[in-house]
Amino acid sequence: MNDAIQKFVFYAEKVLTCRRQNPDKQSNGQERKPYKLGQDIFYYNHQFTTNGTGSQSKNSPLFPGLIISNKAVVTDDGHVACINYDYSSMEIYNTDGSHVGTIQLQEPYDITVFNNFTVAVIIHRCQSIDILDIHNTQDVKSIQLSTACLGITTINNKLVVGCSEGLLIIDPQTEEVEKTIETGDCIPHRLCGSCDGLFYTDGCSYYLYHYNIPYNKFSKVKLPSGVSDVTALQDGSVYVTCYEKLVLHVSSDGQKYKKVTTKGLASLGFISKISVNPIQKKLVMRTRDLVTDFMC
Repeated sequence: MNDAIQKFVFYAEKVLTCRRQNPDKQSNGQERKPYKLGQDIFYYNHQFTTNGTGSQSKNSPLFPGLIISNKAVVTDDGHVACINYDYSSMEIYNTDGSHVGTIQLQEPYDITVFNNFTVAVIIHRCQSIDILDIHNTQDVKSIQLSTACLGITTINNKLVVGCSEGLLIIDPQTEEVEKTIETGDCIPHRLCGSCDGLFYTDGCSYYLYHYNIPYNKFSKVKLPSGVSDVTALQDGSVYVTCYEKLVLHVSSDGQKYKKVTTKGLASLGFISKISVNPIQKKLVMRTRDLVTDFMC
């Protein structure tokens, strides 16, 4: 398949699947105008305390030097799912903080929303991805991996994980690795998919990397602090939480950034995890045992 056909197939898939990542279109069907870097997009809505979460300063037993921290995501149907590495579980909440249920897992490392009521979780020691049903609080499928993986995200209905081999794009139906993207000396630790590419970071590195899928192009930008987490916004740009207790708004091409000054987002804990759900138009941030909910 030549490059022109590959690009055509990619953009055909993008039209069908990008709605989840970017559902906010104007009434005439055109894509929304890109955000201005650093502009106020979200506002504080609610905060609640989760059940026991354990420490956020534990080092990974498989990747020395990497810090294990617990993350929360908002599912497409509006629940909040929180992984707890120390307690080997995932807790499910309503956005008002009321507890819905618990799913026992073996050392969950990272989490991403998969579809309306399921999430996908990296199981650190077992070298697997568990796909979990939030409504029925049960494991739907476990995908065995050939290596230990760290971060996880989705793009074009595929799962993407970061590991020592680079980025692995996995078909969740066949459970096969469709593509391996070599990332050189960088081991993708935290990652997120946007409509035309993947953002990722190497542990506590100051660099944020971007891979443009249709053009097979890599780029990176040096940030003023080590990266803790990254999440995509509705226009393809990303928010990045840093270890110096700040949030940066990075352009969709990964080249420019500006500090976010939104109340609540500008005052973080040392290690804060962040996730945006474009369908619910919500952002959740998790710092130790606190989950903070923002709306746009």
